[in-house]
Amino acid sequence: MPAHAEDRWVRIGRVGRPFGLKGEVVIHYTGETPDRFQPGRTVQVLTREGRIPAKIATMRPMPGKLVVSFEGRADVDQVRPWVNCPLEVRASELPELEEGSYYHYQLLGIEVYAADGRRLGVVEEILTTAGNDIYCVRDGERELLIPAIADAIESLDPAAGRMVLKDLKGLLEP
Repeated sequence: MPAHAEDRWVRIGRVGRPFGLKGEVVIHYTGETPDRFQPGRTVQVLTREGRIPAKIATMRPMPGKLVVSFEGRADVDQVRPWVNCPLEVRASELPELEEGSYYHYQLLGIEVYAADGRRLGVVEEILTTAGNDIYCVRDGERELLIPAIADAIESLDPAAGRMVLKDLKGLLEP
């Protein structure tokens, strides 16, 4: 990954509705684990006025989301302007992943090729499902849905911006 990629802002969630009157909000987070929302950690709230650093005071999990409060914002009126605002951190602040695992931001925009060398398009979206992620590869009007599994992918090199698919019957047919 290029050195400057670590300076990039990465979306880790979105502020949802207020939860009660004491400044708590629902957080819809991306990824499998809410660990980056532990008390004491700072996230950036992306508002129309720019990024606002917000230190997490409390966090409790709920099914598929979190309830979070921020230091210095103990009233619902102080967090209401943040509803629907994205939450971001620098890529360098994200924990290291095990070999062969990648963050979505590392895969979005990479070029995808068939086993025979044909360019198929670019990963433009990643759908998260219960079983595995699905890469939405688009090239103009054409869209392919590629399961993010070892049986479908020959090689993946985010630093080079390249994914090569295995030659699987039915994978690339419309």
